[in-house]
Amino acid sequence: MLSDSLKKHTFIGWNHKKVKSPTQVLFFQRLSYILSKGYPLVDALKMTGWDVRLKPLGDEIILRLKKGDPLDQAFQKAGFSPMVINFLYFGNVHHDLPLLFEQCAKLLRMKSEYIQKIANVLRYPLLLFLFIMAAFIVMKKTILPNFLLMFDSDTTGTLWLLHTLNLLLNSFFILCVMIILSAIILKLYLSRIDNIEKKITLYEKIPWLKAYHTFSSSYLFTTHLHSLLQTGMPLKQSLDIMSGHQNYEIMSHYSRLITKQLASGRTLGQSIHHCTLLKSELTDLFHQTNDRDALRDELGMLAFFLMEDLQQKLTKWLQLIQPTFFLIIAVIIICIYASIMLPLYQWMQQI
Repeated sequence: MLSDSLKKHTFIGWNHKKVKSPTQVLFFQRLSYILSKGYPLVDALKMTGWDVRLKPLGDEIILRLKKGDPLDQAFQKAGFSPMVINFLYFGNVHHDLPLLFEQCAKLLRMKSEYIQKIANVLRYPLLLFLFIMAAFIVMKKTILPNFLLMFDSDTTGTLWLLHTLNLLLNSFFILCVMIILSAIILKLYLSRIDNIEKKITLYEKIPWLKAYHTFSSSYLFTTHLHSLLQTGMPLKQSLDIMSGHQNYEIMSHYSRLITKQLASGRTLGQSIHHCTLLKSELTDLFHQTNDRDALRDELGMLAFFLMEDLQQKLTKWLQLIQPTFFLIIAVIIICIYASIMLPLYQWMQQI
């Protein structure tokens, strides 16, 4: 019955209002702290209004809750991030709301920090790259035609470096356009596929999509199953609730699949065998653990390790982005300089 009521709360669209990420983080931190002191949710929402910046949010959420909206829809209509709203879906059965809100604040804070870091890392290289591209286009339209007039037809080979650079940059531009168009076409194509099994098959054929969905599905499945088991809920009921959350298609599909396999008499390890987009660490955990309490504790540790692994990988990529951009820019500058000076030197030797 509980899972049926939760299924009705799955929402379709997002509100046009959007609360700024720092405001959301502050709101969740304040709300989590007040709730941890033992105050009821409505009283805690009122107390967040002591900060004038948060009062409109608290008042609107209280209004939505009094009208009968579930927790996730109340926050969705107030303009909160879809990422945390999907987490709040489980707040309808979560007994530890302070922890849930703290998780939301942590996710938003991490997302905001890494977006800011990426922006800081890419800002100067991109500006420099665009400036060089503009300079090259001007040079291509003015200097190159004049050079072609200066040299005889049998000596225009001295401009080979400039021609090669022009070809490479044109190819790079065409490649970028093709990647963007391919991404748009792929997104439109996926939106037309109703069968989740077909989507999973497609994800498995595209390496970067497989890597993304393997991590996201594993983290979401681990985190939400752990949080539901932590409330004392049986495994089957936890899987039923997860299967009703349609905004996470893969997690929902795998929850139904595992439930079906368990009902047919298979063990927990056998039931997860066909969930191909779950990380091997998670499948090994299911094979080794049958006790609910032990499974709950190990899922909590795995969720922590997955998030730590993601942070390490993001930090590593951020450290590589800027040097790579500067190296590419340096090569372009050297090629442009050499393409101008080498023909001049050869022309001077002919005089």
